[in-house]
Amino acid sequence: VCSCVLKTATSLFLLNTAIFQLAVAQNREVLGEYKIGIIGREQEDTIYQAAHLGAKDAARELSERYSIDVELLIATPESSQGGSQPTSLAELFLGQADGFIISPGSSEVVIESINFAMQQRQEVIFFENQLPGVEPMMSLLADEKEAGKLAGKAILKKLPTKGRIAILTSTDPTPQLEQRLEGVRAALGYRRIEKVVATEPDYHSAIKTIELAMEEDLNDHIKGWIFLEDWPLLGMPALPWKAGRTPVVAIQSSPSAFMYTDKGYLHALIV
Repeated sequence: VCSCVLKTATSLFLLNTAIFQLAVAQNREVLGEYKIGIIGREQEDTIYQAAHLGAKDAARELSERYSIDVELLIATPESSQGGSQPTSLAELFLGQADGFIISPGSSEVVIESINFAMQQRQEVIFFENQLPGVEPMMSLLADEKEAGKLAGKAILKKLPTKGRIAILTSTDPTPQLEQRLEGVRAALGYRRIEKVVATEPDYHSAIKTIELAMEEDLNDHIKGWIFLEDWPLLGMPALPWKAGRTPVVAIQSSPSAFMYTDKGYLHALIV
């Protein structure tokens, strides 16, 4: 719980700083009204819901402190309704937003949309992810390699002598996942890693992938797991082992992971 509270407080501080940078950068003679968008990856993701709340609090605080009108526009897409980041960026442009804070996807369309916005003098701040070749006003990035190192050190305490682990990643890993994997390898070394398993990034696929990996481990080499993302924890516990039997460490888990901690499936969460 403390980790999530700390993360929320940190997010609020960083977003407060980001919004302030956007507000003062306009160099207007008279401070007046500002429209600032925030674009996460997915509306239903609790990480971005928390970011929205932090940004709203920051916008309200800045409005009161500087006697200006900071209007925050929640533009995180709902993929189930056909939303996308390029569509959100277009809507912010048409809505004459002064700038936006975005956790950018790496598709060419997103990059082109952001470059267009910058050419139109919209100020841009990145959080979570950095795009190569794009220079925003500011980037607020986590140290993903350090997160991987922390995960490796946490599980090492629970492994038997010479015990090996499996690492769960995505079939299409982001740069963040690659950095986390690099950190795990730096902490454990290759001899303590039995295999790296790739899954489609959703709950059901992750559970099936883990089950298959355990079935294929005929000689019982896998003594623990590190999840580079929280896909297997986004539903009811369905891991193919009894609680407490196999040490598991997960990185950047959503609040749903607390159920796994309470029931003894998770040794540590890195957030």
